[in-house]
Amino acid sequence: MKRLLVILFSLIYLTACEQSTMSNRHVLTRLAEQDDRYERPKPENLLLFPDAHSPQKNYRHEWWYLTANLQTEDGQRLAAQWTLFRTSVAKRHWYFAHGAMADTKQHMNAFRSGREEFGNVTFTVNPFSAQIDDWAWRSLSGLLPATLKFGDVQSPEVNWQAELSLTSSMLKLPSITPKLPFFLQGQQGFNRKHASRNIASHYYSQPFIDVSGRVFWQGKWQSVSGDAWFDREWGSQFLAPDQQGWDWFSLRLDPNTALMAYRIRSHREDYIYGNLMYRNGRSRILSGDDIKLISITNADDTYPSTFKLIIAADDVDIEIKIVNKKQINQFGIEYFEGMATFTGSHQGEGFVEMTGYR
Repeated sequence: MKRLLVILFSLIYLTACEQSTMSNRHVLTRLAEQDDRYERPKPENLLLFPDAHSPQKNYRHEWWYLTANLQTEDGQRLAAQWTLFRTSVAKRHWYFAHGAMADTKQHMNAFRSGREEFGNVTFTVNPFSAQIDDWAWRSLSGLLPATLKFGDVQSPEVNWQAELSLTSSMLKLPSITPKLPFFLQGQQGFNRKHASRNIASHYYSQPFIDVSGRVFWQGKWQSVSGDAWFDREWGSQFLAPDQQGWDWFSLRLDPNTALMAYRIRSHREDYIYGNLMYRNGRSRILSGDDIKLISITNADDTYPSTFKLIIAADDVDIEIKIVNKKQINQFGIEYFEGMATFTGSHQGEGFVEMTGYR
């Protein structure tokens, strides 16, 4: 469940059939549109690597997405986001990228767009590389290890950049070596998004990535290190008409355990999914019956500032707090994407994405 907002922007930008004053809720209904020209995800489809990293152009939408919780040498907390997205309009493939950097008080972001036909978007599969203008993900083998460079240098006032080295940190013990270096979400990569309707995506994740590198932030280059989370997803329809928006969480419960959970809100029945993923390659899929999620919104806020998340069977009872309420992107539609901390049965940090609240 990730990065559907980029779809919304691209549809507005490419079709030019809506005014800039349209409401977020109205634009969200576009994700419920059906188009028989594109394939739909199926449970019997197998995700084959490294081909799964490359563009899946028989489907309408897809994205490559990374979030990172970083720390500078002097202990400052930073958050980074990079997204590359493809959408198809009448079988023409357009690419968009979002980048963002934030500390506990500031937030800056930037945008890129293009097409392979224009020469400013290029891909290779093995080794994997993806470039749009001056932003680039480059590896020497598969997807990882890799280098990632992005940022915005338009003026001194908004000059921020990131140059990151990414390395998978999965355990490689002989008895429990994972069959794949990625976690397949849902049913072997077939990830449902509705309680009763046939709406789904193909989706896999890698939540155990070590990060090192440097960022240009607050007027100077600073060395950083931390943890990153990669998601890859594609499909042709992501919401139903009854679904209003979503809350998505990527949390590191401890050094060896990552929790991904999302709630697609509906005026009929919310759809909740989760996955507990372990550094040794094991995982446990969670259903809506396993997860209790409560959101708390302050009187002056549009988005919830706190969540209560309980998974009783796994002794998880945590309170999640948004760190910087300014982490809102507005590329055609507004959405929140930012770092969070949590306390309770577990303590740690991660990311929260929210939309559909306006």
